[in-house]
Amino acid sequence: MKTTTKRLLRRIDRKTVQLLLLAVVLFVVMIILKGDKFLRAKNIESMLFQLVEPGLFAMCIGLAYLSKGIDLSVVTIANLVGVVNGIMLRTCLAPDGSNVGMLLALCVVIAVGVGLTCGIINAFFISNIGIFPILVTLGTQNLFMGIAMMLTQGRAEGNFPQPLMDFGNAMVGPIPLLTLLFLLLYALMCVVVHRTPYGRKLQWMGSNSKVTWYTGINNRRITYVTYILSGLLAALAGLVIMARTNSAKADYGSTYVFQALLTCVLAGISPLGGTGKYYNLILSIITIQITSTGFNLLRISPLIRDSIFGILLVLSIFIDYVSQTQRTRRLNRAAIRQLQQAGEKEAVE
Repeated sequence: MKTTTKRLLRRIDRKTVQLLLLAVVLFVVMIILKGDKFLRAKNIESMLFQLVEPGLFAMCIGLAYLSKGIDLSVVTIANLVGVVNGIMLRTCLAPDGSNVGMLLALCVVIAVGVGLTCGIINAFFISNIGIFPILVTLGTQNLFMGIAMMLTQGRAEGNFPQPLMDFGNAMVGPIPLLTLLFLLLYALMCVVVHRTPYGRKLQWMGSNSKVTWYTGINNRRITYVTYILSGLLAALAGLVIMARTNSAKADYGSTYVFQALLTCVLAGISPLGGTGKYYNLILSIITIQITSTGFNLLRISPLIRDSIFGILLVLSIFIDYVSQTQRTRRLNRAAIRQLQQAGEKEAVE
């Protein structure tokens, strides 16, 4: 029994324990400070609704981070999906709503098409042209937003069909349907990253792309799959935003990218690539959601809130860099000691 427990503890990532403890501490603190409001059923339900969109965007950024890249265009992909679908619904919906089912199915097809196209564009410039991911996705971020602005002239699309609103606000017992679907998708992505050949190659490529290239791994294919998956997840986020908010706008959710970056770094998924556990994202998402809700209940200014999140992001990146540097030094020292011991043995012989 003791042996089994020890093996289990060895397999648990240290970052997982840290995030779990942090989430519990924040939860307890909020109960102490604002327990009467924080524990209300409506507040818990609102938190479960709100974590879906940032969670999807964090999943996108996490994939790109593991490849030693980044995808800053995810929010604008989601907004483009919402805008295109909003225009389609406004112009094609019959007055009596008789074709609403067909149009909602078409919304999914459009979302997949937009996400796939945007992901391919990002991957092409990163893999085929060789431009740094941060520059490519910064450029496509503005490109996709510009297209959405041109289509809407800066106006918001809204007043979507009631079945879409019903889906966005549906509950399965005390839990929102969207949250359950998000958790199922998240579990599937964890399996993809940690239990499939693609996931292993993705992390190897993020650790050292030259080594993977010399070992015969197709880095270009891995890059395409990564950014296509990121684009598809962002497109799903666009559908969620439509269903939950009954609107779509070209510049919606400007803080989501920053929040997703913070979520990934806090989860231990390194911007340096190849390291980190994808399954830690859920604990990081919950931690940030508790913090954000706490700020709202405590009526902390949005300016102070953004500053605190900014400091957390910088500290997380700094700690990650220091830990990576120390790990590299330890490995180098161990390698040097082994070479020295081997040399001493040869000298004795």
